[in-house]
Amino acid sequence: MTPATSMPVEAPAGGPDLLEGLIDIYGRERVLYQEVLQLSREQAELVRRGEGLAGIRLILDAKRERLDEISRLESVSTAARDAWEQRRLGPGGTQPARLQQSLQAVGALIEKILQVEAENDRLFMSMAR
Repeated sequence: MTPATSMPVEAPAGGPDLLEGLIDIYGRERVLYQEVLQLSREQAELVRRGEGLAGIRLILDAKRERLDEISRLESVSTAARDAWEQRRLGPGGTQPARLQQSLQAVGALIEKILQVEAENDRLFMSMAR
């Protein structure tokens, strides 16, 4: 898997652009979480095969890069999210539904990552015995 590439992100503007900006940020997060999930699965496979720690460290570093990028995106979106909550923007159409779909997709990926990481922890513990 290739290194994460940091794309410039500006805080979304107000109004409908605010919502579109949030949808864009959550879309980027979804892609990064998909990569983290894939890396977690690769990590599990390396552990199952008894690979050395060097390969596993590369995976862990790649996951950390993506999680750092997600953290950066979250910090950029905080003000926009707060403004969205305060003003309860909700122009008609599909934008609010798209935002909800993006959030649900990110949430589902986080759940999958947590499951794979729990299995990775069990695998590591069994190796340590």
